Amino acid sequence: MDTLVAPHLCLAAATAVLLLLSATADAAVATPPDFIIVGGGTAGCTLASRLCTGLMHSNILILERGAFRNATDEFLVRSPRQTPVAWSTLSLTTVWASAPAPGLGGRPVTLRTGATLGGSSSINAAQWAEPVGDEAADWGVAGLDAPAARRAYARASQTVGAAVPPPDLRYSYGDEWLAAARRAGLPTVDDVTGAPPQRGAWLNRLAVSPSGRRVDACAAYVAPVLWAGCAGRLRVRTGVTVSAVRLERGAAGADGRRPLRATGVDVISSAEGPAGRPHTLRARRAVLLAAGPFGTPQLLLLSGIGRPAALRSAGVVPRVDLPVGEGATTRSFTGVGGEYSGVPLARVNNETLLTSAVSRRDWEYRRGGVLAQAAFMGLGRLTTGVGAYISTTFSSIGGPPGTPVFSSSCHVNPESRGRLVLADRSVFTPPTVHTGLFEAAADMVTAVACVRHLRRVVRAFAPSFGMAETAPGADAALGVDWVRATSDFAGHYVGGAAVGRVLDATLCVKGVAGLYVIDASAIPTMPRSAGPMSSVYMLAEHAATEMIRRYSDGEGGWK
Repeated sequence: MDTLVAPHLCLAAATAVLLLLSATADAAVATPPDFIIVGGGTAGCTLASRLCTGLMHSNILILERGAFRNATDEFLVRSPRQTPVAWSTLSLTTVWASAPAPGLGGRPVTLRTGATLGGSSSINAAQWAEPVGDEAADWGVAGLDAPAARRAYARASQTVGAAVPPPDLRYSYGDEWLAAARRAGLPTVDDVTGAPPQRGAWLNRLAVSPSGRRVDACAAYVAPVLWAGCAGRLRVRTGVTVSAVRLERGAAGADGRRPLRATGVDVISSAEGPAGRPHTLRARRAVLLAAGPFGTPQLLLLSGIGRPAALRSAGVVPRVDLPVGEGATTRSFTGVGGEYSGVPLARVNNETLLTSAVSRRDWEYRRGGVLAQAAFMGLGRLTTGVGAYISTTFSSIGGPPGTPVFSSSCHVNPESRGRLVLADRSVFTPPTVHTGLFEAAADMVTAVACVRHLRRVVRAFAPSFGMAETAPGADAALGVDWVRATSDFAGHYVGGAAVGRVLDATLCVKGVAGLYVIDASAIPTMPRSAGPMSSVYMLAEHAATEMIRRYSDGEGGWK
């Protein structure tokens, strides 16, 4: 049975999360909604909240494939320190391997995406970085000039409460890292609330509350309106997977043509998987795809929107010829690591503290503590080559806590392009992703220059810190071979259904009325920020504003 999110709160105060109550599928869809939003992630929750409050006579249904979150899952989502654990928790995250990457010597990388309410905003590093407004103006989205982008960023930032954590929740040794970065040539940036600096290092803002709870899209956008202005008009169903968009021919126009329209979606219980029987949910006005950078292109392809030859080879009947999945771009990460011996173990990596009942109680009662500290705190930007961001942590990311480790990673702003194709005709099979990592020579040049700069930072820690490079090691070569052997997926993927290639300027799928794409897959190029999360929020904020204008002149029917 899928689950309906009801307008109740299971925790008090500003970071309350939703109590999920069971309900039948029939009760959830007794009245066809005006808008069906596919995906209850970063974009989907933002859209639902803004559309519901902006279109006061509309009914909205969010469909989320992720299941009901139990108490353990909820803790992993809300505790900023538990982010690395959430990455490998299959009730929260979908994990699979990419196709072998020629630029990595034929290695695949591990792909992951959020599979729970809030989407990737529930499992990522919560780092909030705003790209330059002028960059968004180049995406080709109607009405999205630089001022509009800045306004949308500001609304999103205020809604999630993005801020540098208070002193008692900041990273151990963050100031020491900033000092080492300065010695290595990266100036400290004190204010990153506007356009990000071209070069420098800073303690990043986070979508984390002052008491140390992650604020994901569901908590920030949906929870506050379910019991207030949108009571009875906004419904959220979890545990349902959309297998296809329903495409039907409308009435013939003056030219005799019958335009193709999206009239609803086919859904299957996520728990039943491929054996489940789909049923159709109708939408009165529009279907909004916000299933994420991998899910949305896959769903378009499964609905017959893509290159005909590739669709036929996967057993899908072509309906609309568009380059879905082509030209997508992936950001990698490549790291340099060290260990320190001159100072005590960082609290954020102290296994005794992390597993103690006292720490858990402090966090539960909003008294801060180690579980309220973020796993990642420092960011930086390099302008070498095509540019790169760096992130830092004193946490154990790939293993259990308890060791005095430090790691810093490069995230190249890529010129390389890849593609996404169907693995088969089942929505439950992850798509095949050809990342294209390092197929553009400039990306490798940037990555090598970046990791060499990270080495300089490791060596620039004060002698009393006792920092020693361990990966690859002080005497090891640090060049193309290291990057090729150790690079992995950074969690950043955009462009699988991009504006201009697949979407028109209104974010509508070309040739299909009433079908919109509003998530990372719509963004045509990788945002030049540390991560695309804030860009997705911005795009959803802007799209909601434009859709409210577009649909506010009538109560029903197709626009």
